[in-house]
Amino acid sequence: MTRHRQLLVYLALCSMSAAQAETDRRAIPTTFEAGHFYATPETSTGQTIRLLVDTGGGGMGNLYIMKSSAIRRLGARTITCRLPGFNFDGARMPTFSGGTRLPVPAGPRACGASAIVMKDLPDLGYDGILGAAYLSHFVWTIDYPAQRLTVESPSWHPDAHATRIPLLFAHNAAGEWLSNFPGIVLTVDGEPLKLLFDTGATALPTQSGEAAQHISTVKGAGVTSYIVTSIFNRWHARHPEWPVVLNGDHLIPGTRLIQVPDVTMGPFHVGPVWFTERPDVNFGPQRMSLWMSQTVVGAAGANVYGRFRITVDYPHEALWIAPPTP
Repeated sequence: MTRHRQLLVYLALCSMSAAQAETDRRAIPTTFEAGHFYATPETSTGQTIRLLVDTGGGGMGNLYIMKSSAIRRLGARTITCRLPGFNFDGARMPTFSGGTRLPVPAGPRACGASAIVMKDLPDLGYDGILGAAYLSHFVWTIDYPAQRLTVESPSWHPDAHATRIPLLFAHNAAGEWLSNFPGIVLTVDGEPLKLLFDTGATALPTQSGEAAQHISTVKGAGVTSYIVTSIFNRWHARHPEWPVVLNGDHLIPGTRLIQVPDVTMGPFHVGPVWFTERPDVNFGPQRMSLWMSQTVVGAAGANVYGRFRITVDYPHEALWIAPPTP
């Protein structure tokens, strides 16, 4: 069993039905860049860190992820957490100043750590990731038009005009979560597609990809949605008129892009929407689909829901979509 696989197994073992920590409603200090939110807590010594808010990102139990380089810069303490069958590097983070602090999840944290330390995260301009393991302990309102991120109080209830769209989670026989990764069903070309709900889905467009998509980027990164090659090929065969870009993204050589005219999300129609190709194996039964309630064929990124104010209601397994606040 690889180290990565061991960490994912631990994630599954530590997952549970969402139990929200006690917290007051408050805005989280963030930077909004090209469709991505980065939480920006500041330490008591005045150092700011950037954490990508990524519902499709990993973590363990209730821990978020930090790069080892950021841990060294902060002077935080790295500890070796010893668990049955494997060890991992954790970090006890420095104290954040009151107004910028991150909400603290309920329940014990392995070795007293706040974060798991990773050495091999890509250099995309952030220090770590607030992933599914951490985010799933709260209710989050992500207001894309206002570029504002809010953690809601336990008494939160949806806007009367909001639309509920189910989020899909893997459960065991007792109804407990097997993982914290949310799925969502969208419809393209009359076909329901099960996708990872992924606020962190990232485009690294080539020059031709950026020119075709007309998306904003910061340091070469923007937002996209992903679709597996088999579905991509089916769309292209059925609709040769749908625009396709060859070699459209830097992350994987030869990656294609395809523009679909309409994506249906509950009662909402969004389009046109660009999808970035991903190999089937990336979302197959030994990878992402292993941690989802059903087989998923890609990821729905912020180019689908990024014009809305949305609330990710983990305790009730729902995405609420409301009109933007005035």
